[in-house]
Amino acid sequence: YEGEYQTKAGSSNEFMNAFAGSVGSQSLVIGSDYIESEGERHEFEEIFVRESGTDKYLVFKEEGSEEAWKILDEDTLMQGNGLMNIKLVRIK
Repeated sequence: YEGEYQTKAGSSNEFMNAFAGSVGSQSLVIGSDYIESEGERHEFEEIFVRESGTDKYLVFKEEGSEEAWKILDEDTLMQGNGLMNIKLVRIK
């Protein structure tokens, strides 16, 4: 899942979705063990794929904590799963 992604905020709530659309988007790069965004690099112990039932997640592990982004398809990830979420679409 390494590559450059464009972010897009969204929500299942109509009002929140309208607000999220006004936020705009940014690009970020996922590397083998880091994420780069707006000129800053955040390194992780490891980045790996975890399967849970029929779902897959890209897991970012560092110092005893993990953050998991849902894998929607080979070029699309989703961060968050509550009221607000950020969809990341690979552009390179």
